[in-house]
Amino acid sequence: MMNEILPIVLVVCLVVLTIVLVVVAINLIGVLMESKKVLKKANSAVDKANQVIDTTQDKITGILNPFHSLSAFVTNFTAGLKVAEGFMSFVNKDKDQDKDLIDAKKSDKKDRE
Repeated sequence: MMNEILPIVLVVCLVVLTIVLVVVAINLIGVLMESKKVLKKANSAVDKANQVIDTTQDKITGILNPFHSLSAFVTNFTAGLKVAEGFMSFVNKDKDQDKDLIDAKKSDKKDRE
């Protein structure tokens, strides 16, 4: 009797385990399909966010370009003023030397008289 029940119990256990594993595999496939859908949606959201960031960055760059040009203009204008200031001081230095020479000649004439 024991010899007849043991194969039946083993076959029943094997069938039950096979059914359980098939159900688990079907559920696993369902979970994987859902995760694939979620990942596609997340990827789409990330792509849209990257597009928005790129568009915003382009607009900010477009807004800031005139300010960069203005900054370069102010820098060059300041350099030009420094050059003009140096030239004016050079010209005035020559005038001061000429004025000193004229004053010295006048004082020599007054001293002679």
